[in-house]
Amino acid sequence: MRTRVSFSRLLPALFLGLAATLSAQTPDSATLASLKWRSIGPVNMAGRSTDVEGDPRNPKVFYVSGAAGGIWKTVNAGTTWTPLWDHAPIASMGDIVLAPSDPKIIWAGTGEQNSRNSVSPGYGVYKSVDGGTTWQSMGLEKTQHIGRIVVHPTNPNIVYVAALGAQWASNPERGLYKTVDGGKTWTLSKFISDKAGFVDIVMDPRDPNTLYAASWERVRKPAYLKSGGPGSALWKTTDGGASWHEIKGGGFPETPKGRMNIQVARSNPNIVYVMVEADSIRGKKPQRLLSGLYRSTDAGRTWKWMSTIDNRPFYFSQIRVDPKNPDRIYRLAVDMQFSDDGGHSWRLGMLGQHEDYHGMWIDPDDPEHFVIVGDAGIFQTWDRGGNYDALNNMAMGQFYGVSYDFQVPYRVCGGLQDNGSSCGWSRRRNGQLQMTDWFALFAADGLQTAQDPNDPNIVYYESQGGNMARKNLATGVTTNIKARTVSVNTYGAQIQQIRGDGSTALTAEQEKQIADIRAKMKKAMSDPNVATRWNWNTPFILSKHDPNVLYSGADKMFKSVKKGDAPYAISPDFSGNNLDWIRVASGFDENGNAAPDASGGITRDATGAEENATIVVINESSIRPGLLFAGTDDGKVEMTRNDGGSWENLGGKFPGAPAVIHVSSIEPSHVDSATVYVALDNHRENDFKPYLYASNDWGKTWRSIASNLPTTRPGSVYVVREDPVNSNLLYCGTEIGAFASLNKGGSWFPLAENLPTVPVYDLQIHPRDHELIAGTHGRAIQILEVAPLQQMKPNVLAASAYLFEPTVAFSYAQMIQGSEPRAQRPWKGEGGPSGAEIQYRLASAVTSPVRVMVVNAAGDTVARLTGPQNAGINRVTWNLAIGGADFAGRGGGGRGRRGPGLRLCPDPARPDGRGAGEGGRHRPGRLLAQFRGGARRALLSDRLAEGAVLRDGPARALRLLRQAPRGLRPLRQAGGGHQPGRGRPAGRDPGTGADQ
Repeated sequence: MRTRVSFSRLLPALFLGLAATLSAQTPDSATLASLKWRSIGPVNMAGRSTDVEGDPRNPKVFYVSGAAGGIWKTVNAGTTWTPLWDHAPIASMGDIVLAPSDPKIIWAGTGEQNSRNSVSPGYGVYKSVDGGTTWQSMGLEKTQHIGRIVVHPTNPNIVYVAALGAQWASNPERGLYKTVDGGKTWTLSKFISDKAGFVDIVMDPRDPNTLYAASWERVRKPAYLKSGGPGSALWKTTDGGASWHEIKGGGFPETPKGRMNIQVARSNPNIVYVMVEADSIRGKKPQRLLSGLYRSTDAGRTWKWMSTIDNRPFYFSQIRVDPKNPDRIYRLAVDMQFSDDGGHSWRLGMLGQHEDYHGMWIDPDDPEHFVIVGDAGIFQTWDRGGNYDALNNMAMGQFYGVSYDFQVPYRVCGGLQDNGSSCGWSRRRNGQLQMTDWFALFAADGLQTAQDPNDPNIVYYESQGGNMARKNLATGVTTNIKARTVSVNTYGAQIQQIRGDGSTALTAEQEKQIADIRAKMKKAMSDPNVATRWNWNTPFILSKHDPNVLYSGADKMFKSVKKGDAPYAISPDFSGNNLDWIRVASGFDENGNAAPDASGGITRDATGAEENATIVVINESSIRPGLLFAGTDDGKVEMTRNDGGSWENLGGKFPGAPAVIHVSSIEPSHVDSATVYVALDNHRENDFKPYLYASNDWGKTWRSIASNLPTTRPGSVYVVREDPVNSNLLYCGTEIGAFASLNKGGSWFPLAENLPTVPVYDLQIHPRDHELIAGTHGRAIQILEVAPLQQMKPNVLAASAYLFEPTVAFSYAQMIQGSEPRAQRPWKGEGGPSGAEIQYRLASAVTSPVRVMVVNAAGDTVARLTGPQNAGINRVTWNLAIGGADFAGRGGGGRGRRGPGLRLCPDPARPDGRGAGEGGRHRPGRLLAQFRGGARRALLSDRLAEGAVLRDGPARALRLLRQAPRGLRPLRQAGGGHQPGRGRPAGRDPGTGADQ
């Protein structure tokens, strides 16, 4: 019997153990529920989508699954979308299917079946009986990746699941499963081996007991993919899965096979198509793969090889057949093509769109209407591919890294999976964000970005393999800043060209040419100032002390003092220099010979995604120039205290962690140069535990601070950050979301109130705006105001009421919004608060309205506000206008009667009302806030941005702010860039005790 659990019951259980072990510093549930994220997009691409399924009875209703973006539903043909998977236990999605007899019954298989190196694992199969409103777990959690699900046409309790199994290791929980009781129990209908699972299954539309299935043997490791093996085969059953026989002969390829995709023509089920990845016949000339499209017209007895094209089968390998014309078929790969003669000839089916397509649904009653999904999202056509409409109006982007600048409002940039790098505003005044608030910098795979803190027009970005560039947004000038690179691939390709196919012996002259190329290669690659390997996701940063300095990482670390120009190496090769990794990833050994075991398996895949033995993370201390850290994908952590003059190896000392492991994040402390945090990620070895460490002695010793981070689901840690205001406050991003700790990692709590379950690849904290920026790999960019968390000390949690120090407030001009189509199609994101946001915490709800007054230095009340009365953190917004009328705060009501309240007033410590700061230091323009009754005071005016109305209007406010201490001035000119004071005042280094 399989226990069925709804999301509402499952997620609290996920953190049950977490809650039982938290310290008194953990915020209560009401406080955590008050910490709300806001999605800022972008939505001009939906990111990689894996499947789309429509309701044949109502084709305006269809569902889309994201690679790590959950499931989305539309009931109006894509005009609007509703997320159905926000609080699921895992974000990675494989296949979705609707029961033919009842389209409200939906099955979802988690774990993407496209086996690229950034794929996240799943957690079994789920079922909804109400069109996706609620979901129940149906088990098979250890299968990790689901290839396909098929439901009986008349009995929705009969379901087949093609379980592909673990991607990074062998596991026995794979194979072909069947249930006859709606998922309460499962029978293993067909098992091949612990290395070969099933990636596809289809049912004969005439006979539900006749099915075809494809098994696939494949495995990934950090440096390679091996697709194909003896476990890959095509299977058929005619008795509902009681027995299966392998389809062989009759023209079907006999060589070892890899991934296959099967389609049965609905209008003529005797016609069966299979896209096959098949090896070559060794020794046969010409030697070529037998991959491509095979067609049978007699239900699989005999086959005809129709096409030799099978583009990147481990990633695509998808075909679809027109439901009314068995000769019209579609092929989904880098491009989308169609054939009207059963696969003999092909034409492009999508022009002017993106590329990389993974799923397709064709309306069975109107084949001119179909929907295609891929790396750029969702495309719909009503005229059989003549014209397409992009349905990307949901925030489902897959970010790798994010950055910010210091404009007002600030702009966020980041790199996305196969959608380049994009930039957009973090908020809008008196309005909502929209699609046109974002623009693209470049195409391909975007990964890391950086923005000049002094000039917001200068943005740095990259595409895969270290292709970094600097762009001036004002002029459009783009400059390549990649360090000089010498790769074995270049010379190996030259040698291979001389050797040809090996059918003839080399001449003496050819032997000399090869020897000369090898000598030239070895000399060039030995140059200490050249890069020889770049990771797919190349790390680079701007110095926190001088934005003209840029550091980047290949096999060595490089430095430029000219905004990326003229980079030079400041380190040796940090990696373990694993020659096996380098050979299989590059396809050539150290002598330039072609590698017989090159990554890809049957089909060579040389995109550079498996390039390893490289630096993958770089960071710099914000309080000590020249204190740099670098981490590699094979477990090395290096530190220099003198800007690369000498290096210390800190790796191999992490208790409980493997020696060879991917270093995912390094975070130097903002207050103590001897303290550093490191996150490690071992998911490429099928190990999804959280690895998180801290050192307080320059990396001599390490202790685990993974503490109570969840381990009942895949919980790999991708990023760790220390808060720049409160050093006790840490954040981390994991496979299932974002977490925070108020005691330096002693215990963790989820920041999950309205953040969907999603991998969080990057976190940044804006120092001026006190906002946590999350680059998620599935739900675009999310922003959380963390000022209350930064002030969350034990006395705050113990108080019945507490007023938080207000954060920066803005009054600013802004760019005019671009024109968008009207009505309901455009996406609208929350633009953030406008004005001064005042926040307070109530331990429990109160019955009387909360009154808030803003008082100037002369004692006059300039605004009266009414705040919410709820337990947890409440917010009320002052629009910076002077007047006697109430201004309702967010969540607040009207005037209400007099009750518990907050009061903003001058500091009574000084007769002039201007007040004195800590230690008696004068802080001009100080304005205090307090609960009625004198419970608490908090600074407001020093946190107001230019243009805020205080006592004497904007001009006076601007003068006061310019007189304030440097660390309290948030910007220099409204709308312009500013690099706020970084680091500590001159004094003693807390890590060494030495003078700085």
